[in-house]
Amino acid sequence: MNEDSINANAKKEGEERIPINGAVVISFNESKMEAYLNITEERDGGDPVTFKGIKEEVEGCGVSHEVNFDEAKVLIDEKRYGKKILISKGKKPVNGRDGRIDYLFETTNELVPKKGKLGEVDYKDLGLVRNIVEGELIAVIYHPDEGVPGINVFGQEIPPVVGKEIKYVVGPGTAVNPQETEIKAAVSGNLVWQKGCFAIEETLVIKEDIDVSTGNIDFIGDVLVKGNVAENFTVKSKKNITINGTVTGATVIADGTVVVNLGSVNSDIIAKGDVKLGFCESSKIECHGNFSSQSVIGGEVFCGGVVNLTQSRGVVFGGKHTALGGFVANNIGSESYTKTQVTLGNSAVLTEEKLELSNKIKDLEERTKKLLQVAEVLQEQKKNTGQLPADREAMLTTAIRSRFTFQREVKMLNARINEIEKELDSAGDQYIVIHKNLWPGVTVRIGSELLIVDRHLTKVMIGKDDEGHLTYLPFTAKSPSGGG
Repeated sequence: MNEDSINANAKKEGEERIPINGAVVISFNESKMEAYLNITEERDGGDPVTFKGIKEEVEGCGVSHEVNFDEAKVLIDEKRYGKKILISKGKKPVNGRDGRIDYLFETTNELVPKKGKLGEVDYKDLGLVRNIVEGELIAVIYHPDEGVPGINVFGQEIPPVVGKEIKYVVGPGTAVNPQETEIKAAVSGNLVWQKGCFAIEETLVIKEDIDVSTGNIDFIGDVLVKGNVAENFTVKSKKNITINGTVTGATVIADGTVVVNLGSVNSDIIAKGDVKLGFCESSKIECHGNFSSQSVIGGEVFCGGVVNLTQSRGVVFGGKHTALGGFVANNIGSESYTKTQVTLGNSAVLTEEKLELSNKIKDLEERTKKLLQVAEVLQEQKKNTGQLPADREAMLTTAIRSRFTFQREVKMLNARINEIEKELDSAGDQYIVIHKNLWPGVTVRIGSELLIVDRHLTKVMIGKDDEGHLTYLPFTAKSPSGGG
């Protein structure tokens, strides 16, 4: 029987009521992360709940974490009986973050046309090549966190869930630092995504043709094209380029050597090293090293080293061809007397440069003379009138400044001509070597001397005689450096 029943029975029987004290009730949620306080009203002369009583009850239950006794005091002062309030709230643990890896490049090899700043689309740049240099950052690795512990209302620590380690693979050509926080390029090359990781190819291998399926190629390393290079496409390399097929109406540029096993048709090929072609037809070749081909038909060749056309037919006819180091061929010209120009040696190039500079000096001197005449007329008008109109004053100023600019330029050009003349004076003997046939229609220039071939000759050399004139020389063991 409870106290209310006892008091009720006592009232009926006229007996004295039993006092009922106010009570403090502490309750918890299921996780023990929240503690609640509730007080009841005293009755029939019982003792009310006091602040001291609340503190004793809370402490007796073991609640110790950030107890809100201010709210408890308000509860008493305002006699909020039966009102449950939150008196303590624990702090949940913060679970540790799992480890992760942030890649600085797209983890895909999908070919997509590149968009420009204005939204224009370049269908020849499909993103096949992603150049990366040694030491460049590829990815950042974040290790898992241990997390932050929590605490319940009893002041007990709640451990967090520790984050999981990240699993990653270091692909060929890449390396992770000792702290395992970064993946960087260990070599320079093409960055590709394969088998769940990035790898770097030092040699770019194109298994088919360079065409609309690949786009243009601009690579930091060696390039190997197993097929052909189609018309209007470009292949560039900071190293060497090897093409197994043909290059047709295309552009090939390398800081190293260029090898086209079949040949080049109507294309531009530029190399800082050697150029080696199966055949060369109507193409423009520029190389700092040596040049070789089984045949050269038309076009233009500029070679900083030796032109060697002694393989197979070893023929050159048509076009304009220059070699600074030497020129040797099996056949030069053709039976149809095709016009063919061969220039040998740096002296020939310097002679052409000297002629161009001299023509430019003549032009500048003529323009200077005209400016001087204009300036004299305007200065005479200014002397007579005391002042020129604004437009004529500006014209006078421009004429004077331009005249001095042209004079300085002429001085610089004359200095270059003097350098060329010194180099020409120090040039040694040079020869063009023909192993088989030399045909009429061929024009040969060595230095400032010119020789027009007017008859068919075999096994012959062209060089200077004792008087410095070009002539035919007996075929001997002499051959240009590298051209044997």
